[in-house]
Amino acid sequence: MSEAADSEIERLRARVAELEQQALRYEALERDLRASEERLRFFVEHAPVAIAMLDADMRYILANKRWLQDFGLEGQDIIGQSHYELFPDLPDRWKDVIRRVLAGAFEEAEEDQWQRADGSTEWISWKCYPWFKGDGAIGGLVFFTEIVTKRIRERQELEQSREQLRATVEEQERLIQAIREMSTPVVPIYDEIIVLPLVGSIDSRRSAQIMEALLNGIQHYAAEIAIIDITGVSVVDTSVANHLIQTTRAASLLGAHCVLVGISAEVAQAMVHLGIDLSAVVTRSNLQAGIEYALDRLGKQITTRTPATTPDILV
Repeated sequence: MSEAADSEIERLRARVAELEQQALRYEALERDLRASEERLRFFVEHAPVAIAMLDADMRYILANKRWLQDFGLEGQDIIGQSHYELFPDLPDRWKDVIRRVLAGAFEEAEEDQWQRADGSTEWISWKCYPWFKGDGAIGGLVFFTEIVTKRIRERQELEQSREQLRATVEEQERLIQAIREMSTPVVPIYDEIIVLPLVGSIDSRRSAQIMEALLNGIQHYAAEIAIIDITGVSVVDTSVANHLIQTTRAASLLGAHCVLVGISAEVAQAMVHLGIDLSAVVTRSNLQAGIEYALDRLGKQITTRTPATTPDILV
């Protein structure tokens, strides 16, 4: 065999070896590609969100189990089917989104309302991106969606509950205010004379209400004399006495004169034992005596008309 022939054979052998190495590399690349595809499919299939991949004609290339579950497509083979045929009630605004994405845009919405043809309403969080071919051309788009209807409804129910709670609190505050006004009523009995009858126990909170009610009454009725009737107060200790003294002092700052009436024998005895000094406060035994004092201080008196059947009048 000639030397030229031997050289050609060696060259061919080298070429065959090179092709065999390329074939092995291609096989390895193909295995890697298949493995990557399997990993991608596994990831897509078990992703916590719904994923679908469509071509430029909006026909399905891929859709995971979550997508089928969320959109009521379980048991159907949707690969190759048209997205618009599967969802004929698709809003026009979403069709506009699809057109923009197929033109290269990236679109998304956190909470988007979808009014279905059957009258039901769904809320969806979605992202929509284009996917590209090897040559850089847009091959279609990918949807990533999550049904958030339950979350939206729970939030709406929570907001409704908050509104109801707010309304309840406001109603309770109105009732409390009404109770406060009832517990500390200011009664005008004559021009420039008001009476504040007290019933029950008196603590620091209620004493503030009493003072506020009395001062407001003095201003509202332009009263010169305020009669505080404690007939219905069963216990008068040092704290209660101090509250009453402070109230009379506050009234005097508005130019009103206070009269304390209704001190029972038991309460008087307890006050003496406690060393409570009410010498700076005008006291009378009962409401009638307090009214007579107030009228006398204002230069008025109770007289009886004749005949005797005519009711008493103030002059």
